[in-house]
Amino acid sequence: MDLQAFILCGKGAKLSPFTLARGDSGLSKALLPIANRHMIEYVLDWCEQANFSEVVVVAGAEDSAQIQDALKRYQEIREGQMALLARHGSNATTGCGTPLEPVPIKFMTAKHDQTGAILQRELLPRIKGDFVLLPCDFVTEIPPQIFVDQFRNKDPDNLAMAVRYRNTFDSFDKKQLDLSYTIYSENENSIKQPVLLDAYSQEDVERSKYLQTRSHLLWRYPNTSVSKKLLDASVYFCSYELVELLKPAELSTAISETESDNDDDTLGPKHADDLVQPIRFRAKCKLIKDAINCNKPIYKIFRDLARRSWQHSTPRETIGLFILPSLGLFIRSNILCAYMEANRCMLRVRSSLFATHGPSGVGNTIGGDSIVGANCTILEKGSIKLSVVGNNCRIGKRCRIVGSVILDNVEIEDECVLENVIVGSFSKVGKKSKLTNSYVEGSYVVAAKTVVKGETLTHIYLEESDQGSSTTESSDDDEDSDGYAEDYYDEEFEDDGLFER
Repeated sequence: MDLQAFILCGKGAKLSPFTLARGDSGLSKALLPIANRHMIEYVLDWCEQANFSEVVVVAGAEDSAQIQDALKRYQEIREGQMALLARHGSNATTGCGTPLEPVPIKFMTAKHDQTGAILQRELLPRIKGDFVLLPCDFVTEIPPQIFVDQFRNKDPDNLAMAVRYRNTFDSFDKKQLDLSYTIYSENENSIKQPVLLDAYSQEDVERSKYLQTRSHLLWRYPNTSVSKKLLDASVYFCSYELVELLKPAELSTAISETESDNDDDTLGPKHADDLVQPIRFRAKCKLIKDAINCNKPIYKIFRDLARRSWQHSTPRETIGLFILPSLGLFIRSNILCAYMEANRCMLRVRSSLFATHGPSGVGNTIGGDSIVGANCTILEKGSIKLSVVGNNCRIGKRCRIVGSVILDNVEIEDECVLENVIVGSFSKVGKKSKLTNSYVEGSYVVAAKTVVKGETLTHIYLEESDQGSSTTESSDDDEDSDGYAEDYYDEEFEDDGLFER
């Protein structure tokens, strides 16, 4: 398949205090474990099924070393698996008899903070054809061929296909969910696919006290639907045309000047405007370039692209919408309750395939729906159910752990009860403590006999500067779900003169 895949690794501010967005005590978001596997490995496995021509992992400089080391180990394992398959018959070949090879995985250090700027300034020069943008945090049982087929059969005037999914888990904290109002046209009475038209965050609607649906939109798409139940999957399948549309002016000019130096006039255009060519199946009209500000999160780039279809007098290309079927599992681990649910889902999948038991002491009960990492010590009369225990952990006598995620190098002393808890790396939980629906930051020491419910136990960071002091938590509020700076849906539409009186 000729699709390129780009996996964008954010800082994971909404997974604080377990990510680097919180401080040095956290992990890179892409490396948070789900069922004792790095989060990004599930995305890489999904890409392996799709057989993309190239997979590029994009992350900031602060995550670069950690992620590259993890990718190296992942690739070594995959190469070993492929070599093993190659030695055992024809199952290791494609339909054409070509031996299977691991999908090439490359790493790129991003220089910009905003995902939109990364796409425009850093990714566009690398794109050679149609491509897909992926987050590093999703787990799904829906095969990639479903997505690809939907994209291949898209309408001719669709620049890209945005993916939405419905939340199927009652355990999610609605306050943590990043809800938005998705405005789209279902096109039920036509052969056209659904089209994304606009999106507003819940915060923006609550601030303005109403949903700002434009008259332009309703006149052009009278059968418009508004849904608050659709969550953004941050998966975008894009046509190569989008490269030409978003390409910075200076980059287009540079290419134009290079081609103008060629002696053969038939080899290429000489002006930046001539570089914008219609896609192969739409020769009727030429792509119209509009000024689009890309210094913002990537989901806002596609929201602005969706608005192009109705806010201009001249028709513009549309953004298709693919709503995932509710029967298939799809979950983004971009908030803490979703991260815990992703762990539970993978534990149930493992337990349905085969029972896995970790090291057992005298009288221990370790359920088949639990995973215990390497080099763990579990003393007698303990109970671990529907939980993940990382590597090098020590769990004392008569401890009860249910529905929890324990990261690496954690010590839990005797007679502790943990229910629906995430405990960060190198933490310690004192004797006879009871934690329920809580989060413990890495390297935090919970005092003995502590009883908490629904709380986050974190260190307090104070940063002093010449302008004054601030806390680390205040900076976390300025991050979006991708880990990049948040800006609200507060831009006003410019009057394009379509309905001048």
